[in-house]
Amino acid sequence: MLLTKKCSNELLKQRKSGELSNNDLITIRTWVSEMTHLGPEYIEFCGHWSDYELQDDRQGQRSSSFSSSGRIIYKIKNNNIEISVVRITTDHDYS
Repeated sequence: MLLTKKCSNELLKQRKSGELSNNDLITIRTWVSEMTHLGPEYIEFCGHWSDYELQDDRQGQRSSSFSSSGRIIYKIKNNNIEISVVRITTDHDYS
């Protein structure tokens, strides 16, 4: 699994500012673990992550919820388990 450089920088910034709580970080780590060990089909269909396909300018990307407003935006490359986390947002902002 790959965390894009932009996403990595945003994640560090959100962690330092307190936007992401320790519970958020634990939940994001759980998502990463489940994605790594169980795959994207599990994430999509288990129901826990409220995972869905995005549209319009984010077509080809998916969104998983890690809190009531927090989202992990990711894409699957080449129909295999090469996952790129594009963005982690705490306010349901997809821009």
